[in-house]
Amino acid sequence: MKVPPSPKSTPIIGHLGGFKNDPINFMLDSSKELGDAVLFKLLNKKIYFFNHPDAIKHVMQTNYKNYIKSPGYKPLRLLGGMGIFTNDGEEWVRRRKFYQPAFSYNSIQSYSSAVLQNANEMLANWEEKNNASNEINISIEMMKITMNIIGETLFSTRIDYGSGLWKDTTLVLEWISERALRNPFVLPANWPTKKNRDFHKAVKSLNEVIYKIIEDKKKNNSNPDDLLSRFMNPEEKNLVGLNEKELRDEVMTIFIAGHETSANVLSWALYLLAQNQDIQEKVLAEVEILGNRELTFEDLHHLIYTGQVINETMRLYPPVWHLGRMNLAEDEILGYKIPAGSHVRMSPLTLHRNENYWPDAEKFDPERFSIEKTAKQIPFSFIPFGAGPRLCAGRNFAMMEMVLILAKCIRKYQFSYHGDPIEMAPLMTLRSKGDIVLTVKKR
Repeated sequence: MKVPPSPKSTPIIGHLGGFKNDPINFMLDSSKELGDAVLFKLLNKKIYFFNHPDAIKHVMQTNYKNYIKSPGYKPLRLLGGMGIFTNDGEEWVRRRKFYQPAFSYNSIQSYSSAVLQNANEMLANWEEKNNASNEINISIEMMKITMNIIGETLFSTRIDYGSGLWKDTTLVLEWISERALRNPFVLPANWPTKKNRDFHKAVKSLNEVIYKIIEDKKKNNSNPDDLLSRFMNPEEKNLVGLNEKELRDEVMTIFIAGHETSANVLSWALYLLAQNQDIQEKVLAEVEILGNRELTFEDLHHLIYTGQVINETMRLYPPVWHLGRMNLAEDEILGYKIPAGSHVRMSPLTLHRNENYWPDAEKFDPERFSIEKTAKQIPFSFIPFGAGPRLCAGRNFAMMEMVLILAKCIRKYQFSYHGDPIEMAPLMTLRSKGDIVLTVKKR
C-alpha cells in the first residue's frame, strides 16, 4: 500500500524526539522537505500529516462526517470537558445551535461598545502607569482586555484577570500540550505526580471562577440576551437548556479559547508592527482619516488595511496552529489509503507558510490580503478559524474585536521592538516563548 514519506527516525520510538524537543519546527521542516503528505511514527502509532488545501477540504468539509476529534484531544477534555471545541457528532450540532444567535450581525454590533470602552480603559491605564522605560507587557495586557470583553459581552460579568489566573491558564495549557502533542507516553492524569497535582489544582482554581460566573448569572440575570442566558434558556423551542455540567464545559471553553486566541493574535500583530514601522504608519494613516472622534462599529468598513494586518498576522501565527482528527472508516487522501481509526493531523501554521501557496512565506506582508489578491487565493489555503461545518462560530466577533483594538492602540501609541526574535511556543494555542514586551511612545 502506498504510504507517505517519513523523515529520518530513531529506532523503536520513531519521531517522538522531534515532537518532544521542537514540534513546531519539526513539522515545518518535515513538510518543507517531504511535501504535502508525511507519515510520522511514534512507537506503533502512525500519524498521517497533510499540508495541502485539497486534503484540508476533504477532511474538514467534503468527508467531515467520517472524521471525529483525535485521541489527542483527550487531555483537553480534562479541562474543557465536552464543550463545543471537543465535542463531536449530533451533540456538537446541538451545542452549536446555542451559539448562533449570540454571534449574529446585530449581536456583534452591540458588543463593539464594550470593545471600545475596554480599549479606552486599557490605554488610559497605560498612560497612567507608564514608567521611564516606556515598556508594556503586551502579552498580559492583551489577555486582560480580551478576557474583560468576553466576560462583559457573553456572560455580562467583569472578570478580574489577576496574576493567579494568568499562571493557572498557562499551566493547564502547557500540561495539555505536553500530552496532546509533545509526549503522549506519560503517566495517567490521575497519578499523583507533581505535574499532575499542579494541573488539577489549577483546574480547580479555574473551576471556581467558572462556577462563580454561572452562580452570579442565576442570582442576578441583568442581561437575559447574552450567551450564558441562552445556554440556560434557549429561544429555540426544540432546544433544552444546558445542565450544570454542560454549562460548566461551555463556559470553560469560551473562557479559555475565546480570549486566549484573540489575545495571542493581537500580541503577535503588535510585535510585527513594532518591527515594521512602514506598515505601522499605514495602519495609522488609515485610522487618522477617520478623525479624532471615537471609533464605531461602522468604521470596520473603513479599516480595511488594519483587517489585512490581522489576517497576515494569523497567516504567520495562526491562533490554533494544529488540528487532529481520526477517521471512522477507511479513506483516501491525496492518493494515500488511510486505514480506519488512523490519526490524521493538519497544521494551519505549516499550511500558511507553504511556499506553494504563499510565496516568500516568511515575510510579513499585509498586501497579500488586499481585495484583489484575496479573490485569487486558493480555497482552504488560509484556515485561521478552521474550515467546513466546524468553522469557528465566533470568527466575526473576533475580527471585529481585534481590528478595533489594534486601530485604537496604533492611533494612541507608536510601538517598537529591538530585541532578539521571539519564538513560538507549542501550546494548544500559539503563544510566544516568554511574554512580548514592547517599547511604546505616545503619539
